This record gives sequence, C-alpha cells and structure tokens, in this order.
Amino acid sequence: MIVGRNDPCPCGSGKKFKRCHGAAAERPAVSPRVARANALKDCDADLADRLMRWARRHLGASWGAALSDPTSGAFADGLSEADLPIVMPWLLHMRLDDSATTIEDLWRRDPQTRVSPDAAAIMDAYAEAWVSIWEVSSVEPGTGVQLVDVLTRETRFVDDVSSSHGLRPFDAILAIVLTCDGVSFLGGMHGQPLPPRFAEVAAREARRLCHVRTKKVAPEKLRSPGMQMALFALWSGVVDLMTTQPPPVMQNTDGDPMQLTSDDYSLAGSRDDVVRALASLPGAEEPEAEAGKTVFTVTKPGNARNKSWDNTIVARIVLAATRLTVETNSVRRADAMRAAIEGRLAGLVRFRLRKEENTAQMVAAAMEGAAKTRGAPRRDGREEPIDSDTLAAVREFRERHMRAWVEESIPALGGLTPREAARSPRVRPRLESLLKEFVQHEAAYPEAQRIELDWMWEELGLN
Repeated sequence: MIVGRNDPCPCGSGKKFKRCHGAAAERPAVSPRVARANALKDCDADLADRLMRWARRHLGASWGAALSDPTSGAFADGLSEADLPIVMPWLLHMRLDDSATTIEDLWRRDPQTRVSPDAAAIMDAYAEAWVSIWEVSSVEPGTGVQLVDVLTRETRFVDDVSSSHGLRPFDAILAIVLTCDGVSFLGGMHGQPLPPRFAEVAAREARRLCHVRTKKVAPEKLRSPGMQMALFALWSGVVDLMTTQPPPVMQNTDGDPMQLTSDDYSLAGSRDDVVRALASLPGAEEPEAEAGKTVFTVTKPGNARNKSWDNTIVARIVLAATRLTVETNSVRRADAMRAAIEGRLAGLVRFRLRKEENTAQMVAAAMEGAAKTRGAPRRDGREEPIDSDTLAAVREFRERHMRAWVEESIPALGGLTPREAARSPRVRPRLESLLKEFVQHEAAYPEAQRIELDWMWEELGLN
C-alpha cells in the first residue's frame, strides 16, 4: 500500500504520515559516524543548557562577570554576537583562571547532578581540548571537514554537516575541537571564519603570543586561560580589521588611481585632417573601423607593473562623424592625452567636456561583466550556456595571466615577485595566503571555466 504524505500514519498515532514515520523516511541516510557525532552534539547542547541554568540558579546573574572584567581587558567592551558560539562553551567548561575550578566542576559536585555517560565523555573531551586556529584543508559536502591546527599542527576530521556546507578549503576558524569515541566535532567556533589573507595575520600574531616562529605549539600552552583570552581578543581584532577596512584603491599599471575618463571634442576641421593628425600622435597604432567610426589605440613601450608586457595601452580614441572621444583609465593619462591632442590637433578640434566614472561604478560594472562571462541568466532563471570556443579562449587568457603573474612585482608582497617572495621566510606566508585565495576564487567559477593552479605551488617551491 502506498501512503500519501498527508494520509493518516499507518502506525495509528493519529498524525499525518509526513509528521510521523514519514518524516524519518524523508531524512537522508547518514553514516554511523555522522549519526554518533550528531548524538554527541545534541548531548553537548543539552549539557550547555543544564550548566547555564545551574549557574544562574546557584551563582547568580554575575557568574559570567569575568568576561567583562576590566583587569583582563579582553572583553572590556562586551561581546559581539559572533564571539558567543566559542566564548560560551569556554566559559562553561574551561578554566577561567589558573585554578582548576570550572562551572562544570561546580555542577558535577552538586549532589543532585546526574551525569549520563555521553555527558561525562563530552566533559572529559573539553578537559583535553584547547582553543586554537584551525585551517580547513578539505571539505566533504554533507559529511564534514578536515582541519589542521596551524599552531599545534594536529589534524582532525570534524563530522559536521553544516560546516561542510559553510566552509571552504583554506578558510580558518577559531575553534574548540572535541573528540569522543574517536569522533570529532566542534565544541565551539567563532561565528566569523577568516579567508587566507586575514588568517595569515591571525596565525602570525598567535605565534608571536606563543613565542614561536616555526615550531609547533604544545596544546598545554593553548589550554592556559590567559592564552585563550588572548586568542579571543586577537581573533576579534582581526575580524574588525577585515570588516572595517576601506575598499581597495583600484590602480592602473602606472600606479594611478583608476578613474575611467572620457574627453569629448567637437570637430572644427575636416575629418580627413583629423585622421592624419591623430595618426601622427606618439604611440598611435593603425586605425581600425568599428561600427562606422575610426578607432585609434595609443600605446607606450613596456609596462611599469608587468615586466613581460611589450607595451601599455594608454588611450583609446574614437572618431565619429562630428565628434572625437578620448578614453583613458586615469586622470593623469587623460590630462597627458588632452595636452597631446590640443598640441597636434590645434584648430582641428574643440574641447567640450570630460566625463568621469567613479570606483564604485567601476566595481559594479566589473561584477556585471563577470556575471555575463560566467553565463547570463535566462528568463527561466537558468544561466545561458557559453560556447566551447569562448570558454577555451577565456581559460587560455587566464592561464597565461597566472603564468606571467609569477614573474611580476606584486604590491601585496612588498614589491617582490612571487618567485622572490617564495625564497623569503618573512614574505613566504603572505605569498601562500595569496595562492590559497586564488584557489578559493577559482572554486567559485563553474567547473567548465576553472583553470588548474596546483602547478604554482611546485613552480614556486612551496610543496
């Protein structure tokens, strides 16, 4: 017999099938390991609820005052919502000072307390755990994530379905990882993961706090209450840095602030004379016809940022029937081109006006262009497919760009090329964080548009 979702459940409960045995039937099957991790997490949540109710009843409303103690300085300004998922488990289970007493200890000493085997195992796991920075090395969607402690270098596979959907390889989290019965799960995690660039800052400062540069940190050092408070404050500070930093200043390859500029001229002489004068401009290439207009590209030799480039495009000049438009990507280039135009074409053109497009508009246009490259949405909500020739051309262009990038001077690396940065112990971590972000960005592309980046690690000797 086939039972409909809204039919009475055959078990006789009186409930609809979808809300009784049908609900269990609709849930996806999970492995015994994930099921055990889910049961332990449920027990951990129930245990936290019991500990908080006990603390409020026996210790009063001030039981968490250590979090805002001015002498500690760590949380003098109060906690953010993102802090709570890790601070609350720490407050309940881990030492608040150098004494061995915790909220959990006080609760267990209460004669009325009853502790289940799973609850006891979880409390033992908290006693063995520590607060640290963990990097996601791989993700198994629907199962969990593989984590590496960047300080102790311990590894754990965390059975956590939600994390497997919310975290990406090379994300970093501040977390307490618990292990019970050979199963690991998150006992607490700061609500804001960090991408590689900011994770590298947090890891560098954490090592400084631990007085190490490259050596492993002993877990016992990270169990210190003072170190835990310092890591909480450090992570919150880096999160603030990430969320409050000003938008990047876009620059062209000359280092000028990016400003799309269009100078408009009216023709005062014959169009043929204008064409001949434009052809005499330094760097003017052979004109091309484009939609009934004559277009000149103006270049200069070499490139200030990309040493492998033969030249740099500095302007695009579009000549229509009665108008001349000079397009550049910075005010400095626009001013230089205006001086050249008015010198070579004196009496032939008359300046009318300048239009400028600000950075915010440029970013919006770039995002729109990226969306079109990845596939424009159709009316039915699906993306319009891109033909294979276009995909191949885009991948080839991006691969060439990344090959050239290895030899270019990179401002984020202090002006070093990636190859030079790989040989510098001081700059290498910044290079590695850049490569990790490249991998993250590449994963966001549809599979057909992704390029392979594994070669970069071997090419730069970072394996």
